[in-house]
Amino acid sequence: RQASPSFHLILLTTFDAKSRMIAHQEVPIDTVLRQAQHLEIPLLAIPLHRGSGETYLSRIEKGMDAIRKRVPDMQQVSLVFGDLHLDHIRDWREKELSSERHALEYPLWKAPYEDLMEDLEASGIGVTLSAVTKEGLKVGTTFDRSLWKEAVRLGMDGFGEEGEFHSVAEVWAVSREQALGL
Repeated sequence: RQASPSFHLILLTTFDAKSRMIAHQEVPIDTVLRQAQHLEIPLLAIPLHRGSGETYLSRIEKGMDAIRKRVPDMQQVSLVFGDLHLDHIRDWREKELSSERHALEYPLWKAPYEDLMEDLEASGIGVTLSAVTKEGLKVGTTFDRSLWKEAVRLGMDGFGEEGEFHSVAEVWAVSREQALGL
C-alpha cells in the first residue's frame, strides 16, 4: 500500500544465493519474504553470488536500477538504514552509496535505547535472536528489556550494534497495522 501515488516503499536486502541466508544475521531470505508479505510491502531480495567477480556495490546498483525500471515515475529514491550509532558503518555507507541518484537516511541514528525499547514493547512484536557472536546469549532467545539489560551487564551493546547478536522481528504475530504502528 502506498501513502500517495508518488510514494513507493520497497524493502531491499541482500542474501547469499547458495545458502539463501542473510549474511551475519543468519536469517533465511524466506523469513524476510514472510515479513514483507505480512506488511504488504514489496521486497527486492538481491542474491549475492560468491566467486562471481561481481562486487557487492554493483549488485546493489543493479537492484536500484531494477527499482527505477519498475517505478519509472519515482521522483526521489532514498536508501533508509536502521543503524543506531556506529560512525564507521555510516561513513562507509556515505562514501560508497552516496549518489545523486538516491539519498541516504538514518531515522534511528543516535535514538536513545530506552525510547527504542519502549517502541518495541508498545508494538507487541516478538523479536528473537537469530545469531550470537559473544558468550552469554543464545540463538532463539527473546530480545526484550531483560535481555537488553543482560547484554549490557555482560559488557555488550544492549542492542547488539557492535555485532554481538542479530535478531529477527516476528511481525507476522501481530496485525499489519500494529506492526507498522498505524
